[in-house]
Amino acid sequence: MNKQHMANKIHAAGLCLLCLIASSFILAFPQESFQAAISGLDTWLKIVLPALFPFFVVAEVLIGIGVVDFIAVLLQPVMRPVFRCSGESSFIWVMSITSGYPVGAKLTWLLWEKGKISVKEAQRTIAFCSTSGPLFMLSAVGIGMLNSPEAGRIIAISHYTASILVGILFRFYAADHNKPPKTPHKSPGIKTALQALMSARHKDSRTFGELLGDAVRNSMNTLIYVGGYIILFSVIINISAKTGILNALSTLLAPLLLPAGFDHSLLNGLIGGILEMTAGCRLISHSVAPLYHKILLCSFIISWSGFSIHSQALAYIGKIGISSGLYLAAKFLHAVLATAIAWLIIKIRPFADLSAFHQFTRHSELPWPAMFWTAWQLAFCSIITLLIIGLLIYLAQGKAKKPAKNRRQR
Repeated sequence: MNKQHMANKIHAAGLCLLCLIASSFILAFPQESFQAAISGLDTWLKIVLPALFPFFVVAEVLIGIGVVDFIAVLLQPVMRPVFRCSGESSFIWVMSITSGYPVGAKLTWLLWEKGKISVKEAQRTIAFCSTSGPLFMLSAVGIGMLNSPEAGRIIAISHYTASILVGILFRFYAADHNKPPKTPHKSPGIKTALQALMSARHKDSRTFGELLGDAVRNSMNTLIYVGGYIILFSVIINISAKTGILNALSTLLAPLLLPAGFDHSLLNGLIGGILEMTAGCRLISHSVAPLYHKILLCSFIISWSGFSIHSQALAYIGKIGISSGLYLAAKFLHAVLATAIAWLIIKIRPFADLSAFHQFTRHSELPWPAMFWTAWQLAFCSIITLLIIGLLIYLAQGKAKKPAKNRRQR
């Protein structure tokens, strides 16, 4: 009891000291803090708000009218054998890969709150349904920062492939060994899915106007919350660079990365990306280093997502009651796998300028219809890959059970 009390006192004292230090730095660098806050606000207002607001509203409306239940029934035979999750998780994964952070965490909490998924399913779901959006990787990072559409495609492919692998690995989390494995069953079909949709719509008695109003209000509240984190971490990264903390942390990472051939100019970007991925990718793009090194580090920090995104996700995770440490471990595993896959793609299919030392240059952006179509093509390919994996596992389970039946007959 005394040890717990002492630990609480040390924790409280540490938080007070940390807040005092942060406040002192902000007072010591008022102009830099103000400019960093303006930069964070600009990022939220011009990029995050218009990109995420429509998806947040549409997601809440789709949940309210029962589309989630419709998708859940159809994809149940796929999600169970691949990820050991209910069909509702397929909706979370599709919305996450099309809209980006932190949609997956919010929808996981929302479906848990409505009783559609259990706590253990939420832990498995959040492990692979926390992804970046394709437009961010293809346009903002690939074209806008790295000046290479091919680099954006490599980052996106490795990011989504790694998320599927993490989901498959996490299917073994919280396994119930007492229950015998269920035999695979046929897909319920459209009729059963429509019945589930109508049943869910009947339970939610709100009119469409009420649904839309609640969706807009809840989405704006969530995005204001997200914007606060973006502004806060923008100030933290800027002050860390001004005070030399960023350089000190980079020195600690130097023995790990420099022997692997990474340029020293990439270290500040990696540290910044561990805190906030957009700022980290921007710093990496400004460094003088080979393009393939930039691709690998951008793949790592985008899949890691940064403590700014983690803070937003952990707010929802705390409401569910699942392990935040396990979530962070899943994101680190996602980052490592994405980096390895990106390295493998580069080795198998190299392209021009990979070894060129080029700095950040402005690049004429693709028209938004072309970017939108490319993003949806990538999302569609990811969904098809998921269905193929599910079908293969389904067939493998069926073949494994046939010999067992024959032995019982003998």
